[in-house]
Amino acid sequence: MSRTTWVGVLGSYTGRALRTVAVDGTTLTVLARAQQQRPSFVAAHPSEPIVVVVSERAAGRVVSYRVDPSTGAFERLGETATGDAGPCHVTVDPRGAYVLVSHYTGGSVAVLPIEPDGSLAAPSDKRVHTGSGPRADRQASAHPHSATFVTDDLVYVPDLGADRVAVYELSRADGTLRPVPAGTLACRPGSGPRHLAVHPSDDVGYLLCELDATLSVLNLADPRRPTVVETHATVPDDVDAADTIAADVRVHPSGSYVYASNRGHDSVATFARTHTPSRIERVGVTPSGGRYPRAIGVHPHGDRLFACHTRSDDVVSHQLDRHRGSRSRPTTTLTAPSPSCLRFVSAAGGPYRPILQHRPPSTR
Repeated sequence: MSRTTWVGVLGSYTGRALRTVAVDGTTLTVLARAQQQRPSFVAAHPSEPIVVVVSERAAGRVVSYRVDPSTGAFERLGETATGDAGPCHVTVDPRGAYVLVSHYTGGSVAVLPIEPDGSLAAPSDKRVHTGSGPRADRQASAHPHSATFVTDDLVYVPDLGADRVAVYELSRADGTLRPVPAGTLACRPGSGPRHLAVHPSDDVGYLLCELDATLSVLNLADPRRPTVVETHATVPDDVDAADTIAADVRVHPSGSYVYASNRGHDSVATFARTHTPSRIERVGVTPSGGRYPRAIGVHPHGDRLFACHTRSDDVVSHQLDRHRGSRSRPTTTLTAPSPSCLRFVSAAGGPYRPILQHRPPSTR
């Protein structure tokens, strides 16, 4: 049986630079382009070949596209205002009914319903964050940086400015976010929580903090009350974390490895899972192959990791052991202006969903 064919969708900080790419061994080939201003972050629909892309500008916009998996061609489905400034992240809920947009500049997270034709309705809810942290240059106010579903209805929102992870429950009846105050996770002062990834088969999450370049393992046995199990540096012990900022975190489909990218140090840290699901160890920090790896993407087949470098204008491929996820040397695969995000879609939509998301909706 042949393996599923996946098409990559590459976001960028430059205007009119959304691309689809084909993966052939160590090579990425551009298939098609779509005109959109600052398409910085991309999310894949869980069951349709649809992607949702934020336009990171003062008047935030979000656009949905249908992608032809055989040709990479874009079909624009609609564009909608997000309701706040500087959207930096977008995610599609596990059932494919709503989109959540995190606004770094505006300090809020918004919910937008997905219409039957794949376009997006106006925001049905917006939660404005408050708070600050000790870093006056980066934490003068709240900065929600991402939103990740850990069950079908529970979503975690790391707030870089307020040093906390907010927990919400999505109400599917009206598209609103209900705060879960008992779940709020206070982070180390000045750490700057940024992104979260969930293990594909265990009740474990991995929280990446940008400002102190650390990765924390979260116990999600009770997803309404997450706890920190342990924390690791994403740079070598002899490197000053003040000289780097962590950017992205991804879990290998096997669940055996976790990867985190470091800007400034320009590296990818590799963590291996130990015999205990909630314990990991850092097994290497190696060059990413370019300058400023803002995002990393793991191919759904598990045989490639791609690092998107915004300052050397390239995407670099790292070969992986498909079953376990260990890394080998990097190879430059594509030159592109300021690449910022890479996601994969197939005829059936986005890749796998973490197992927590397959559980029945949580109840109070």
